[in-house]
Amino acid sequence: MESVLERLDRVNVDSFKEAVVSGAWSADPFALARLPLSVSAEIGDLVYLTARAARVTRAVDFATSVGTSLICLAAAVRDNGGGLVIGSELVPEKVDAARRNVAAAGLGEYVEIREGDARETLADVGGPVDFAIVDGFQATDSSWTAEGGTSLALDVLRLLVPQLRSGAVVVNDNGEPDYLAYVRDPVNGFRSSWIPLLPRHAREARGPLADGMGRLPADAGLMALMPEVPGLELSVRC
Repeated sequence: MESVLERLDRVNVDSFKEAVVSGAWSADPFALARLPLSVSAEIGDLVYLTARAARVTRAVDFATSVGTSLICLAAAVRDNGGGLVIGSELVPEKVDAARRNVAAAGLGEYVEIREGDARETLADVGGPVDFAIVDGFQATDSSWTAEGGTSLALDVLRLLVPQLRSGAVVVNDNGEPDYLAYVRDPVNGFRSSWIPLLPRHAREARGPLADGMGRLPADAGLMALMPEVPGLELSVRC
């Protein structure tokens, strides 16, 4: 498993560099089918540790991409005695890659990957959810939401809320403004906080990634999508 995650992390770091330096960043997830753009290894570690400590046995992973976060959750479920992690991914190429990576990590018996729009694939996950990753995609090249709409992350969270058990953990590392506003409003039944965490692709910002970011104009769409402080929002269902 560790060798699979190490390989995925190397490819992931390179994918962020390519997306920025080459200008490949797009609101179309199918245009980025060959780039993982997954959670960082550091977030993956935190996901495993949190899910292990919370004794998670049923979890949801959106969006699965090539399987990094899915593997971290499945490892925690395995070490907790067994259970199921349900992943949702829209792009068929990434679904295939995730299945291969999960199999290579030896975790296939703990994983179900559903292909399609998470607003449909996660409508019923078959039981109370202990842990959810909500890590969606932007609606336009410069915004998490379409005009007059809500972010995909918030849409998926609202779909999952009735399926979350009391005490369930939810994480998000994109920091969509409407998502953050929702989980931080006590009326919605969460306690929530941003956890600063610097991923390796940010630590390596002295190289090509920083050069690419430095060439972007201040009003570039990609800049509007970046959290002010790298990390993740960690929420607990009350």
